[in-house]
Amino acid sequence: MLDDARYISLTSFRPDGSAVPTTVWVASHGENFVVITQSASHKARRLRRDARVEVRQSDWRGRVAEGTPTYRGAARFLEGAEASAGLRAIRDKYGIAVRLWPLVGRVTNALRRRPQRPGVVIELSLSR
Repeated sequence: MLDDARYISLTSFRPDGSAVPTTVWVASHGENFVVITQSASHKARRLRRDARVEVRQSDWRGRVAEGTPTYRGAARFLEGAEASAGLRAIRDKYGIAVRLWPLVGRVTNALRRRPQRPGVVIELSLSR
């Protein structure tokens, strides 16, 4: 399934129903999967409004190979100990890259003159 995927194309949905694919890191979390993003990202806003997701394995640019299976499911924002465990799963899989992610966010936000926003951990429950 997605256990070995380095990147996935995570599709969330706008209020008008149009699909918005985004490339994200993914890690196994029990029987489900977790992804991380900034709490105020458009992706997080869409998922708070509509938890439906579609997921396909992709490359780092979000390109999906022909014939790649699509998994459908729902997103749930994790808090407390669950969020810590989910973040640990991401850190275990991606190592130093995920530790640099907050630094990149701080630099980007400073250049855009935006306040730093906290990250959130999102669990994906998927079926085929």
